[in-house]
Amino acid sequence: MMSSPAAEPSWALVWEDDITPSGHARLADLLALAFPRSTAFVGARSWSSGRPELRLVARRDARAVAHLGILRRFLRVPERDASVLVGDVGLVAVAPGEQGSGLGRELLRRGDTALRGLDVPFGYLTCGDHVAPFYERCGWVRVSGGTRMIRADGRVQVYGGVSMVREVHASLAAWPDGCLVDRNGLEI
Repeated sequence: MMSSPAAEPSWALVWEDDITPSGHARLADLLALAFPRSTAFVGARSWSSGRPELRLVARRDARAVAHLGILRRFLRVPERDASVLVGDVGLVAVAPGEQGSGLGRELLRRGDTALRGLDVPFGYLTCGDHVAPFYERCGWVRVSGGTRMIRADGRVQVYGGVSMVREVHASLAAWPDGCLVDRNGLEI
């Protein structure tokens, strides 16, 4: 007997203040699976460090199967005595059983639409080297210069992984490539 393909997930953009405690618990379940080395996702805690203002969530039945968070913020560029408004993207997750199905690509495509709706010039994210090729295939671009930020334990560090940018309402030519940017806060 042939199994039927999984139903398409339902998608929702949800403002942080509109997520119920049970909604946070379902998101925490997904994030704990997606980030098994993190101890932050327990109970109804569906954030690691900084909390996003907007979340994009895919669900099958009541179960969250894909998620990303966005927080608008200004990244400071000390070398140029300037700031750049970005949609800081984080907590990008696809349930382990859904990986390789195209759901991650669809999540980022819909994330692009959410960034355009927030009217930011750029999307911005930091990630590990092992997942950077996936983001590059989805249109994100590695930038040099590094990202200074506050760690979850309160210490300030220059992030050792990859920093990436996505054009939204501005050209990459306007990005301060080669400059250290200061997140001035916790990563999402």
